Amino acid sequence: MLQLVDVRTGYGRSEVIHGVSIEVPVDGVAAVMGHNGAGKTTLLRAA
Repeated sequence: MLQLVDVRTGYGRSEVIHGVSIEVPVDGVAAVMGHNGAGKTTLLRAA
């Protein structure tokens, strides 16, 4: 199982990811989707 709880991160004094939580079961598949600049890579790097 993959579980992220209340993920927060930012750049300097600016918080750009605010309390993201996700749970993916052992046999599950997840996708992070969004527009360019939405924070997908930032979220995955913070995890």
